[in-house]
Amino acid sequence: MDRRAFLKRMAGVGLGLAATSVALPTSAKCKVISPVSDLIANNYLDQRIKIEIEKIKSNNPKLRLGETHCHSTFSDGNFPIQQIMERSASLGLDFLVVTEHIIPRYYSLENSLQSFKERLRVFENWKLKNTPRINIYPAFEISTLQGHLILVFPPHFLKEKYHREFRSQFSKYNHKMDNMDTIAQLAQPFGGASIIAHPEIERSYPFGAPMDFIKQNLVGLVDGIEDVSSGHGYDKDYSKELNLSSVGSSDDHFNFTIGTTATAYDGARYTNLITALKAKATKAIKVEDSLRDVITAARMII
Repeated sequence: MDRRAFLKRMAGVGLGLAATSVALPTSAKCKVISPVSDLIANNYLDQRIKIEIEKIKSNNPKLRLGETHCHSTFSDGNFPIQQIMERSASLGLDFLVVTEHIIPRYYSLENSLQSFKERLRVFENWKLKNTPRINIYPAFEISTLQGHLILVFPPHFLKEKYHREFRSQFSKYNHKMDNMDTIAQLAQPFGGASIIAHPEIERSYPFGAPMDFIKQNLVGLVDGIEDVSSGHGYDKDYSKELNLSSVGSSDDHFNFTIGTTATAYDGARYTNLITALKAKATKAIKVEDSLRDVITAARMII
């Protein structure tokens, strides 16, 4: 299906969703939108992403590309871990960071730990015979008093024997929020890295940290910042101004914008994503941008 025909078909779906969106609670809207996102991925988007990733890698075979911000059914995502991992690998991505929420009274640390266990299970029991296993990282997106912060940890922390260490440091945030600068420092003892999620994006609750706060309190404490977000429709150059690592992500909740924007690093120079983040050696790459208007509209609906 070509782009013109596809967008014409999706326009009718979008109008129907918009007409009913005011009356529906968020959970119901998500159930309505999930099959639509599946339609988009299967009929249009996946092949375009694969082609673009192949082009990028053919020009630089040592480049490693991945998704650094998305959600599964263990928090507010609408697709299970296995489907997200398998689709990401099929698109040609090299690594995947699923970032379940930690939000007081909504999503606890235990949601993330269960997600870690499921990622490891899928990785160890890989089903796609002709597709290499995708590298995975334990991570979560924690709500702070100033906005959301992503913490990414080395892969061995996926194993259950290490989860007690997470509980000792992060369980208290099941019940309360803290300052972002305090939370950022907690990644270091684990050998992890921190990423400021969707800066400057405003909601009725702390969501994207204001740039003034970042400049005054986070420079030197955090490792990266989202310069490009396909899920939120912006393309900035925050990292250059702040001397942080540049991150590109989707903030995908429906397993269809994964791969439209990626974080990349030189695999010949850095052994993994975390070492590249700490060296300020990652960059945000826009992979596929043809559905930007559709994605922006979907964000407004939900």
